[in-house]
Amino acid sequence: MTIIERVADEIARIFPNAVIYTENQADGFNEPSFFIEKIGTSASSELFDRQMRKQSYQVIYFPDPTSPKTDMERVEDYLLSGLLELKDYAPLRHKEMTQQEDNTLVYQFEVWGRFYPEKDEIKLQNEEVKGSFK
Repeated sequence: MTIIERVADEIARIFPNAVIYTENQADGFNEPSFFIEKIGTSASSELFDRQMRKQSYQVIYFPDPTSPKTDMERVEDYLLSGLLELKDYAPLRHKEMTQQEDNTLVYQFEVWGRFYPEKDEIKLQNEEVKGSFK
């Protein structure tokens, strides 16, 4: 399951009847709705071929056009109180909420994780030792 799918699951938990997009729409987005996208990744190398990755995402909320300011304020409160972690995966870090002039609400956050490759190397196995230790 991708991180975007995990975010969509959490939004669906908070807003059960919400329309959630994970891809751009040629005809535009219905309102109200959510759009989730990845906006960047940084990685730093660590010991033993491990990497610390910081992946940035944003959730854009397109409010109800009949009362956008009230709707954005309500959704902002629900997101800041309810979208704090991806269940069984990772907490959200560096959360930031912005109400844009174009009447959209943008929730940006990072997901951090340590990754390392699986290696097909031979593990130490029991060996019979002849002799003694001093």
